Amino acid sequence: MKMMLEEIEGGLARFIPDEGPSYHVTKDLLPENYRIGELYEVTIEGEQVLTIIPLKEETQSRLAKMRQKRAKLLNKKNEK
Repeated sequence: MKMMLEEIEGGLARFIPDEGPSYHVTKDLLPENYRIGELYEVTIEGEQVLTIIPLKEETQSRLAKMRQKRAKLLNKKNEK
């Protein structure tokens, strides 16, 4: 399941999926060089996290789309 790493609080990391409730895992399960706001493929079986794999290319793609949307909104605002 694709999830964004939302925040680290104490020893817990909170992931937000595209749909559904947030999911908490212990910080020690995160891969090295994790980044807040990055997208990950998180494999969960039952209550156990099996893998957390960074999706760097998809993260960059989503950020680019958000920047384009923001620029369009700003242009509309400036045209008024």
